[in-house]
Amino acid sequence: MTQDITLLSEFLCLADSKWTLGHWYIKVMLNCRTLTDATAFAGMSQDELGHTRALFKFLEDSQDLAEHQLEFGRNANQIHNMQLLDQAPQNRGDFMLTTYLAETALWNFLATFKNSSHADVAGMVKHFGKESRFHRLNLLGWAKNLNSEEKQQMAAVWPHRLPLALQWFGAKNGADALLDTGIRTARVEDAKAAFMEGPVNELQGLLNQDYRPEEPLDSTTWDPLRRRPEGSAMPNSLWESILPTNKEAALARRPLSISIEDNIDLFEKAG
Repeated sequence: MTQDITLLSEFLCLADSKWTLGHWYIKVMLNCRTLTDATAFAGMSQDELGHTRALFKFLEDSQDLAEHQLEFGRNANQIHNMQLLDQAPQNRGDFMLTTYLAETALWNFLATFKNSSHADVAGMVKHFGKESRFHRLNLLGWAKNLNSEEKQQMAAVWPHRLPLALQWFGAKNGADALLDTGIRTARVEDAKAAFMEGPVNELQGLLNQDYRPEEPLDSTTWDPLRRRPEGSAMPNSLWESILPTNKEAALARRPLSISIEDNIDLFEKAG
């Protein structure tokens, strides 16, 4: 039972964060400077939302959950997205920094399941990794080519965004049921170390920053299952962007398994 709960919560942390990140990419497309950039972000959003739905499907099948429950049957208080993505970016520099931190943190965390003893998990990690690599290359390339003002924007939010990215990995690990059974093949604290040694060091060099927070998490206010502060939830405006509640949006997102049964008369009956 403990293993099932841990598998569900860990993969929801991945799925819900990818779900949120995919919508960040959708929103920025309207502000892209070139058609090439817009096309890239469209593809990246498709990848993230595809990963999300694959993870939802895997969890619903493996945990005996109702179909579409994870996408349509939860509210904002039950979403496991990383807190790093709660606050909308204030400018281009903030966007590039935050999305690169999110992409690299997600990949380093996902990589703890490489060569998993669970064949489906191992397959997803291999597939997701190929697409995630291009996301990270794109974002790092964009970041390196920002102008001086935009790099100053990145530097300004670095002390705020970096701690949120680091805390997502959680405190030092204790018992790990997934690691013990071979479903996970590396420790999360090793993933955090790789994140700091790779992407964080690279960004520090780019921005000429030496700020590296080491404040320990307060375990009394931290929800380890959702990897965010206990009792917290994504802002309503963000949730509404991901899953709109207006009547028209609700009709449009009805699952095919339900909407296929609709009986709509497309022709006006003769009077």
